[in-house]
Amino acid sequence: MKLFIKDHLSIVILYGITFFGLFLLYDWLDGFAGGKKAYFIFLSCALLLLFLLYRYFTRWKLYKHLSSPPEKTEDMLIQNPHSALEEAFSRNMGSCLQLHQRELSRLKNRQQEYQTMLNQWVHQIKTPLSVIGMLTEMNEGNEDFAKVKASVNKINYDLTQILTYLRTEDFAADLKIEKTSLKEVITEVVNELKDFFIAKSVYPSISIDKDLSVYTDKKWLKIMMYQVINNAVKYSENNKKVKIEADSVQDSIVLHITNEGEGIEPSDLPRVFDLFFTGEHGRKFGESTGMGLYLVKKIADMLNHEYHLESAVNETTTFSVYFKS
Repeated sequence: MKLFIKDHLSIVILYGITFFGLFLLYDWLDGFAGGKKAYFIFLSCALLLLFLLYRYFTRWKLYKHLSSPPEKTEDMLIQNPHSALEEAFSRNMGSCLQLHQRELSRLKNRQQEYQTMLNQWVHQIKTPLSVIGMLTEMNEGNEDFAKVKASVNKINYDLTQILTYLRTEDFAADLKIEKTSLKEVITEVVNELKDFFIAKSVYPSISIDKDLSVYTDKKWLKIMMYQVINNAVKYSENNKKVKIEADSVQDSIVLHITNEGEGIEPSDLPRVFDLFFTGEHGRKFGESTGMGLYLVKKIADMLNHEYHLESAVNETTTFSVYFKS
């Protein structure tokens, strides 16, 4: 109704000016006699009211449609239009929706092609890296090959991050929530990162009851923990421990992963989960891609696990995950 009034306010004002102008002119010319003035006023107002009522009831769907934002694309169309204007509006919006759908389909196809190409490229790169990795294992005592192995592990980690990012786009299709042993997941991740622990002279300390289980997707939780523990090792001081503990708090099971090192600057802490944000660590060491914690956040959100990160500069950094019992 507000939109209708705004749309017709100029017509009402013009009609009022014209009405009073003609009324005064006709009265000045002695055109009214007896009760004709009241009749003239009544007839003019009645004609204006009928005109406005006609306009409103023939276009009320259009005004109602424009007064509230659509919740879905189908709401942009007017069903069973009453007037030519409503019909033209609905037809025009239908054409716009078709253009939008075609453009959306084109962009989706392009994105799918991009993901497929990138996926294939990553797998093609991993094949020669596996060969190089085997060569480094065959020459394990050679210091030069040890450096090559460290670089290969770094490249493999970065490639795995890319694959994980691509797979999160179809996360729902690959989700399986089941009862999972928390210690088993953590132990598998620590074993996979064994070489990294040794290279950084950092030691894992696992304090999790073997009977402690949580409801989650084991594969995605493992990917998430790999990112967190890898970061904990990367930013730990030499000869320190990465402590991994779990306990029950009220109706939740809480997993804490703590490392000792430089910590995170307070100014960086609110942004560490943003994609490609590297902060002070990235500027100092140049090793951070800014993808690890972003993937952690994305996976935790999709698994509906709450998480919390706290850090003190040059002291400890603790990442906590909360699992509902």
